[in-house]
Amino acid sequence: MITTSCQRDLMVDGGLRPVTEAETIAIRQKAARAIQAVFRELGLPPIADEEVEAATYAHGSNEMPPRNVVEDLSAVEEMMKRNITGLDIVGALSRSGFEDIASNILNMLRQRVTGDYLQTSAILDRQFEVVSAVNDINDYQGPGTGYRISAERWAEIKNIPGVVQPDTIE
Repeated sequence: MITTSCQRDLMVDGGLRPVTEAETIAIRQKAARAIQAVFRELGLPPIADEEVEAATYAHGSNEMPPRNVVEDLSAVEEMMKRNITGLDIVGALSRSGFEDIASNILNMLRQRVTGDYLQTSAILDRQFEVVSAVNDINDYQGPGTGYRISAERWAEIKNIPGVVQPDTIE
């Protein structure tokens, strides 16, 4: 919360967006299920449902069930021999119903081919378009110029959940 408070207090858009605990749990569970599906699709050592559950709620690797490390390392060697690529992972995700994740990974693989993200100060927007110093020139010429936070984004930054109001401090 400190960083989002700094965004608010200094009227800076650091790109951070608070999420609720429920949103975090849903995202972590979806990620764990996606990895479980990729392992299944690629014939790797299975990930048990209890591992998915642990990954969803764990606060660190010490809270994860033990895995057969020898079996996992052997599977990595086998993957290398089979020349498993990012496209194989995209296909596994797609076949398993994780189209959105598959699409995101495919877009990242495309970026690796084009290399546009290597431009100065490059970021990717939600449509995986590169925004950089090359195609979005900094027009800062002093106070009141350059990037300005939109009213919608400013409202989002100011609405920090769980913020302590000064008048409630005793």
